[in-house]
Amino acid sequence: MICKKILPVIATLFALSTSFAQRAKEPATCLTVHSEPDGARITVNHRERGVTPLTITDLTAGRYLIRASQEGYSDSFESVSLQPGITSDVKLMLAPELGLLLVDSDPVGAEVTSKGVSLGSTPLLVTTLRPGDHRLSIALPGFQTKEINLTLNGRTPHREVVALVADSGTLNITSEPTGAEVQINGITRGKTPCEIDRIPGGSVKLAVKQDGYTPHLRDIALAAGERQQLNIELEPLPGSLKIITIPEGARVYLGNEFKGESPYNLIDIAPGSYRIRVEMAGHTPLARDIEVEKGTSRTEEFRLTRNTGILTIITAPAGATIMVDGKKAGLTEAGKADTSAVSNPLSIGDIMAGDHEIEIIRKGYAPQKRPFTITQDQTTTLQIKLVRQFIPNYEVTTTRSYYKGVVEFINEEGIRIETAPGVSQTIPMKDVKSHGVLKEE
Repeated sequence: MICKKILPVIATLFALSTSFAQRAKEPATCLTVHSEPDGARITVNHRERGVTPLTITDLTAGRYLIRASQEGYSDSFESVSLQPGITSDVKLMLAPELGLLLVDSDPVGAEVTSKGVSLGSTPLLVTTLRPGDHRLSIALPGFQTKEINLTLNGRTPHREVVALVADSGTLNITSEPTGAEVQINGITRGKTPCEIDRIPGGSVKLAVKQDGYTPHLRDIALAAGERQQLNIELEPLPGSLKIITIPEGARVYLGNEFKGESPYNLIDIAPGSYRIRVEMAGHTPLARDIEVEKGTSRTEEFRLTRNTGILTIITAPAGATIMVDGKKAGLTEAGKADTSAVSNPLSIGDIMAGDHEIEIIRKGYAPQKRPFTITQDQTTTLQIKLVRQFIPNYEVTTTRSYYKGVVEFINEEGIRIETAPGVSQTIPMKDVKSHGVLKEE
């Protein structure tokens, strides 16, 4: 029984000894492992064997899985088949392990750079940076460049949100009226109401313009990041009005204020409605409301219509002063210088059509007043006989008598004097002792 149990064991041991003997006769294998970069830890079939560069000589022929590991790099794998008596060289390339970084900015569109190399514009996913410490620059035109420091830990995602500060100012502008054009340093930037950003720091020239209004001009000083609110009320441009009349020379009134004679220019007047009246002797007055627009020049024409007639007056006797509506209009004259005779006709023109009053005055005669009417383009004729007044105003002394009355005429032959109403007497000059104006008693 014992012998039966021992015999299989003996047979197995014999087989193993035969196999070891055979292997001892086989040529040895050799494996050389390199890595880029050097210093990687090498495992063969999950068994750690050393650090590159590395030579392994105790492997038998067969297929093996080689892995290279190094901090900061992704593992690299290589499968190799070893042949007896052959040296196999393996080089494993280790790729740097890169971090995951998301960079965002307010506002977006900023350029992200690292060591002077542009990585892209925000919002940006960066997958090209190795783990560790980094310094990034975030820049956007119109904003102050910002530098940030960060640390990437392996493949752990990292996010940075950067609020950029404007390197310029911002203006919020409203105007009355709206729709005005806004210029900064001569460049149009919008129409009111509007917000204008990226205005260079320091002093800039602002212009707000609207047709028909005076441009609003001013210098604005803004600091970086400063915001200003401007509410601008534009002033209407003044207008002008030229008054022309036909014929010229009419009196021009603005409202009830006399301004001058036509043609007349009203300049730099505020926009609005104006009452213009023109008057000229012998013409019908005209008036109308005229609208003056802002920033415009307007010409207004008035065509005056003549509205006059003629008054012809004859007085008996001649030499009478004629007053029309209280103003002296002329003096009637005799044809042969005989002021006691009926006068020649006296024509007075350019009397406005309508009702008037005439007054006739002559020394020694009772003044007369009477109404008359003028019709346009027609002649009105008046014949007026004056009534003599007996008012003694002269005295004559002769060698035998004394006379007092109204002198009618004096010549070298004698003096004719009215001594009583309707009673006249001629005194020969040879009998006159003295004569003259009657002295007041």
